[in-house]
Amino acid sequence: MSDFHTLKVVHCEKFTPHIIQLLLRPDFPVTYAAGQYIMLGFEREDLKPFSIASAPREDGLIECHIRKQADSAWMERLFAVEPGDTLVMQGPKDQMQIQPAHQPIIFVAGGTGFAPMKALLDEYLKQNTEVPLHFYWGVRHSEDLYMHDQMRDLERKHGNLIYVPVISEDDPQWDGLTGLVHQQVLKDYPSLEHKTVFMCGPWPMIEAAKKDFSAAGLDPVACIH
Repeated sequence: MSDFHTLKVVHCEKFTPHIIQLLLRPDFPVTYAAGQYIMLGFEREDLKPFSIASAPREDGLIECHIRKQADSAWMERLFAVEPGDTLVMQGPKDQMQIQPAHQPIIFVAGGTGFAPMKALLDEYLKQNTEVPLHFYWGVRHSEDLYMHDQMRDLERKHGNLIYVPVISEDDPQWDGLTGLVHQQVLKDYPSLEHKTVFMCGPWPMIEAAKKDFSAAGLDPVACIH
C-alpha cells in the first residue's frame, strides 16, 4: 500500500515574514505520533522533510511550521499556498518518540525545531505526565518566538511545566534571557544526571549541546534528537 497522500490546505498563517503554519487535511485519515515527520511538496519526486508540530489532533489535521529558505523557488511556491490548494505527502516517518516519564524531562528547541518539541510536549501533557517538564526555546530575535503566548498559556495551565525562551541576538524589544539556549539549560541544571533531554534545532546547536550535556552527566541514552 502506498504511503503517499494528497493533502488539502485548510489554514495557512504567516507567524513571521519567514515562518508559516500550515494545517493540512489528508485525503484519508493518517495515523501519526508525536515526534514524527512527513515528506511534503507538490510532486512525489520532489518532497522535503518537515516535522509534525502537534500531538495527534482530534480534527485529524496535520500541522507544520515551516521556515523559508533564502533563494529557493520551491519554498517561495510553498509560502504562496492558500486554503483549498493541494499538496502531496509521504509518511509519516519516525524521527523521535516519547520516552517513559520516570524522571524530569527537558526540551531544547532551536528556531523551528520548536515544532517536534511542541508535539512531544503536547503528548506528555495529554497523558497527564506528572514529572517536571522544562521547555527551552532558543531563537535569534523575539519575533521568532511565534507561539510565545500559547506557551505562556500552557505554563499557566500546567503546574509541572516551565517555559524558558532565550534570545541569542541583540534585540531592543526583549528584556528576557539572552545567549545560547543550551548554555541556559546548563545554568539551570549544572548536573544533567537522571534527566531526559529532547533536542531539535540547527545542527551546530545540537552538536555543541550534546558535547556540553554529556560533560554535565547526561546519559547518552537519555539524549534524544
